[in-house]
Amino acid sequence: MTQFNDSFVRCINDPLFLDQFYEVFLASSDEIRAMFKDTDMGTQKAMLMTSLVYMSDAHKDTPGLLASIAEKHDKDHLNIKPYFYALWLDSLIAAAKSIDPLFDVKTEMLWKETLQQGIDFMISKYEPCLDDA
Repeated sequence: MTQFNDSFVRCINDPLFLDQFYEVFLASSDEIRAMFKDTDMGTQKAMLMTSLVYMSDAHKDTPGLLASIAEKHDKDHLNIKPYFYALWLDSLIAAAKSIDPLFDVKTEMLWKETLQQGIDFMISKYEPCLDDA
């Protein structure tokens, strides 16, 4: 886990990381680009930084941290479709590769493994189950 954390810190401490991420993410889909059309990107970057910290901590089995973010992104609110998360993760990894000089195959695997747990939680809250009602 230390290798992921070290890479994560190198990335989030580089002022170009979030710009690189959004450049790749917005280019990944016309639908995503349209969703961000009128977005204040300064505010969005601050929210992303908070979300990234919560997502990277999801492996600690503390989904309560993500619950409010998941609710905002669910079908009844921002309607962030489950397939967007794969584009989100791919864009993060592309940005990390371009920023972190020590990024390698193992680091990429650790980014995927670490963030996938948070992604799975977010997707699970997209449409509430009957059991959740």
